[in-house]
Amino acid sequence: MCTINMAIATSIPKSGSVECCYSAGPCHEHNFHNHAQCDACPCCRDTCDNANSCIPCQKKRNATTMPRMHESSSNLLALLSSICSGESPENNNAQNTYTMCQLKRHNHAESAWILVGDTIYDATPYIRSHPGGTETILRKSGGAADCTEDMRFHSGRAQREWRKFKVGTLVACPRQSSS
Repeated sequence: MCTINMAIATSIPKSGSVECCYSAGPCHEHNFHNHAQCDACPCCRDTCDNANSCIPCQKKRNATTMPRMHESSSNLLALLSSICSGESPENNNAQNTYTMCQLKRHNHAESAWILVGDTIYDATPYIRSHPGGTETILRKSGGAADCTEDMRFHSGRAQREWRKFKVGTLVACPRQSSS
């Protein structure tokens, strides 16, 4: 079951967006942090498009990027191994998991992620050169559709090429798994 941290959000309106937990504070009178609403899912690591000015999303981003002492030793060992091998933790495909909430934000020409089964790939480098055109990728980006059949259409060489563009794996959002 999803439990919403009250420090992150105070209510979920029917529209599905999360109201800023600081709406009663003096910063809204003067618009200090430049947002009135945050549309990030309060149950997972999803952050809104205003993450640099949205305090709840800044807290989430800091919590997910800072090392956590309660992580299992195997996760820490994998992290240390990737650092020692010169690979950045962000590019360690085995460790990266994303929810559909996060995947949905990558549905435009600047960041087009596609879903193949439960694997997420960054199709952004191919958007402008794809023989089927820009729209064929954008139409299915952001998890709008599973692209498994589309990938089978491509040659073995093209399918092997995609491995370099693996972003991570899709996992269930606690909000969706509790309903």
